[in-house]
Amino acid sequence: MNARDICGRKDCSGCEACSNVCSHDAITMKADWRGFLYPKIDLNKCIDCGLCIKTCPSNKPRMGFQFPYSIVFVEHDKKFLAQASSGGAFGVMARYVINQGGMVFGCTMDDEYNVNFIGVESLGDLQKLHGSKYVQSYVGDIYCQVKDCLKSGRMALFCGCPCHVAGLKAYLHCDYENLVTMDLICHGVPSQSYFRSYVKDLLLYTKKEGITTFRFRYKPDSCCDIQHIQFSKQVYVGFHNKDYYMTYFLWGKTYRDSCYHCRFAGGQRPADFTIGDFWNNKNAKLPINIENGSSLVLFNTNKAKGFKEFFLNNGICVELDSFEQAMGKDGGQLAHPCRNDFRSNLLYLLYKVFGVRGPKALFTLEKLRYRI
Repeated sequence: MNARDICGRKDCSGCEACSNVCSHDAITMKADWRGFLYPKIDLNKCIDCGLCIKTCPSNKPRMGFQFPYSIVFVEHDKKFLAQASSGGAFGVMARYVINQGGMVFGCTMDDEYNVNFIGVESLGDLQKLHGSKYVQSYVGDIYCQVKDCLKSGRMALFCGCPCHVAGLKAYLHCDYENLVTMDLICHGVPSQSYFRSYVKDLLLYTKKEGITTFRFRYKPDSCCDIQHIQFSKQVYVGFHNKDYYMTYFLWGKTYRDSCYHCRFAGGQRPADFTIGDFWNNKNAKLPINIENGSSLVLFNTNKAKGFKEFFLNNGICVELDSFEQAMGKDGGQLAHPCRNDFRSNLLYLLYKVFGVRGPKALFTLEKLRYRI
């Protein structure tokens, strides 16, 4: 038995709700040839209770998207704004929860470039969760940690991709008043094995230049007047149309199969809040300075709407009137999943056969072809 027995393989997001909910430890997550995790069932342990099928978010009815109350948000405090990937919406809420004695759960990248969910309960550790990670995160037992926190009466903030939030809520089986969730406007996710191979190659290649670590996005001391690329003595940040990992990511050619028909892009958002970058001010022309980053914040639930005044008191807020004002005519990842083509499988096939040399060679050819 495998992922097809729980949900369709192309529907499996790797949220790990099935493996977490199985009390008989019959489900483990195994990597496929591209490095994406899928559930594998041990028939010697499985009692055929069907709980994994009932829990799987991909088996739930899909509901249409309705544009909720929404704002553009910019953090007041410049120090915290510089730490944020965009406008600081996550950081503001995270600090509030920790100051209430709660815990914040999100993704971190360790020194070996593994991306995992962790929980933090101090302002000092909160920095571990800041910054974008354009790769699929491993869940592990984080849903259980969230549940333990909630049952102890403490407040919890969980932030992740919409499939992770849906996985958490499916695992919990009920709503908790002391739980606040944030999902990200997500493009899609490459696999961790591909990402780690890329970083290993990158650091070896750039070692002579004194670059010793990698960041998906980075705000220098002057904040983020230049997007996507900044070099310091230690940090390298990938540049669209020059760096093959970031270019293929932004082109949407390295994602998991489920990302190309994501049920949450154009569907109902699972979290209380949806957050992401606000890129549409060229058309929207809002009376707000977004040069140092800005967050689009969707208030999807009544619980979220209870924090309207909180956001107003902690940053500059501009209310949005329409979906087009928020995302533009196309609507981006809120309107539809990223579109796939043959390069997705070709890229991973080249990676499987030649390692990172394969995607690098393909990118070089495409640079010549499209003159990027």
